[in-house]
Amino acid sequence: MRNLPDVAMVANNVLAIADRGQLLSLAGTSIAAPLWAGFTALVNEQAAASGKPAVGFINPALYSIGKSSSYTGSFHDIATGNNTTQTSPSRFYAVPGYDLCTGWGTPNGTNLINALLDVPSDGLLITPPLGFTASGPVGGPFNVTSANYALTNAGTTTLNWTAVSPAAWLTVAPSSGTLTPGGPARTVSVSLNPSASALLLATYTANVSFVDLNNGLNQDREFNLVVGNSGFETGDFTDWTIAAQLGSNFADSVDATQEFGASTIPGVDDSLFVHSGIYGAFLGQTNSLGFLSQTLPTVAGQQYVLSFWLDNPAIGTPNEFSASWNGTALFDRADVDQFAWTNMQYIVTATGTSGVLQFGFRNDQNAFGLDDVSVQPVAPPEFIKVLQTNQSISFTWSGLDSLKYQAQYTSTLGSTDWTDLGSAVSPTNGTAALSDPMAFSPQRFYRIVVAP
Repeated sequence: MRNLPDVAMVANNVLAIADRGQLLSLAGTSIAAPLWAGFTALVNEQAAASGKPAVGFINPALYSIGKSSSYTGSFHDIATGNNTTQTSPSRFYAVPGYDLCTGWGTPNGTNLINALLDVPSDGLLITPPLGFTASGPVGGPFNVTSANYALTNAGTTTLNWTAVSPAAWLTVAPSSGTLTPGGPARTVSVSLNPSASALLLATYTANVSFVDLNNGLNQDREFNLVVGNSGFETGDFTDWTIAAQLGSNFADSVDATQEFGASTIPGVDDSLFVHSGIYGAFLGQTNSLGFLSQTLPTVAGQQYVLSFWLDNPAIGTPNEFSASWNGTALFDRADVDQFAWTNMQYIVTATGTSGVLQFGFRNDQNAFGLDDVSVQPVAPPEFIKVLQTNQSISFTWSGLDSLKYQAQYTSTLGSTDWTDLGSAVSPTNGTAALSDPMAFSPQRFYRIVVAP
């Protein structure tokens, strides 16, 4: 094995020892690309010497290694430093593990080569390596509806596999099968199903896990469904009805300042109008209120949680921002001071087969940022699992991550007097859990309610 060059990356700089021992500071894709090309050549050289195939497209393998126990041996994790600029002072910091500044870190030479050559021993090869992002109005149609994947067996024994997705709006077919070594590829389709058309305003994300049942290893593909342009990621106000000055209200980009050389508001970086993703709404209406709205299908009597992120990154008045549901004001503030991104949440009740969500805005000197708008039905929380262990009872229930839920108990089932069990909690990935020592009472009944 040849000696690899001594390389370390801090932010976007590469320190390389080359040209007879000189220490050079280099930066950019023009240095990173040839370094990885040379490294991959070494991987393929060892693969050929071991009678293994070339590694090919290594991104899925790199992510698999990064999320495994071999990460610390395969990469030097860069946890300090940054790639900030004067116009983007708060983004792209290095953190432990994966980050957008340094990725997984720097390669640990021979260890990473060995890890890459061990990955194909899993046998299950899946192409392409990516999922899809579909978008469209509430109710559809969506611009992407399906993707096909080719599954092959690069191992030496028969391989059993399964594909699992927690998303009700995705269908995987077939969802399991058997692959023979070197045999023909099996095509698996991942597609949107009719449940996608019933989703309301939001961005939905789910993984499909392809699992090699012979060894339990899984490979994930991420799928995103953007309904109703909830984060303005189309780069405009598609799916929204806007009654405002288009020159003062638009979808701003996270890198607009860098691209055009000057910010929309002098001294205020355009990235401050984007909460997540690439775009966010820049609302700089002057002299009078402008309005942004969507009409959504609803079920009479159903409760919905309305959530959105709002900021006011610069000082200046007059200004005003409001949010309303079916003409009823939920939020209305005028001449507010500068404030950072804040999540606003409200529980609203539908009175008919449709509901109108409307934002009103005016900011004569500056602009409000609006992003990540969602409206989702509030489903009653449901107990998923109840366990009794070591004189304690624990239970898990389902709920929305954006809401808080309160566990309560009473000693008499018919009682109207319920006592809170601890503090209200928010689910993570749709589930939450609590436990209660059984020593307090010989009998308790429990319920979960949405916290006010």
